[in-house]
Amino acid sequence: MTSLQRWLLRLIYWAFIGFAALSIHGSFSFLLLNTVLAYIPIELSFWLTSRRNAIMFWLLAILWVLFYPNAPYLMTDLFHLSLLKPYGINGLLRFDLPMWRDFAYLVGPTMVSVIVGTFSVDQIAGELQRRCHLNKLPFGRSLISAVLLLFASIGVYVGRFLRLHSIYLLITPQYIIKQLINMWSAKMFAFVLIMWALQLLIYLVWRFTLAAATTTQK
Repeated sequence: MTSLQRWLLRLIYWAFIGFAALSIHGSFSFLLLNTVLAYIPIELSFWLTSRRNAIMFWLLAILWVLFYPNAPYLMTDLFHLSLLKPYGINGLLRFDLPMWRDFAYLVGPTMVSVIVGTFSVDQIAGELQRRCHLNKLPFGRSLISAVLLLFASIGVYVGRFLRLHSIYLLITPQYIIKQLINMWSAKMFAFVLIMWALQLLIYLVWRFTLAAATTTQK
């Protein structure tokens, strides 16, 4: 990603964050915080892929791992679409412009965060592969990405069902650790597997699309 593209993406995020702060209230006020939290790992990924100092890289990498689940977490916010009560008495979708506006508020940040987040996972996986000298590992970049997405799926569970935000790790780490120790169950593993498979599917489609575009250019 070029410097211009990064600044354009920053502009898009901050424009929406500013808009959300001024205009979105009530049932959808959660969008402001969740969008900011989803943006943090994306900004960190910009620094990670250009950071040469080893100590700074690994410190930022740890922060990225802790905050990245906030990007796919936005997918679970789509359940809030039920608040719009989209179906009329005839069972068909209502043609109500305020409702479709709120639909765009929810879906827009989610799509951008998932797509850009998927790109950042692949980029950071490539950087980890290079720094850990795993270039000879078959499909190393994809394997590292799969592991990162697995951690992200666990993070989504923690955020959605334990109601723990990434920032809590910096405030009350002992409480967080206790919650993490007690969260493991068969249902938890099933949810993590579902979220991991969904993210992995998005990642594989993204990689396939990228590979096809590269082949076409050649």
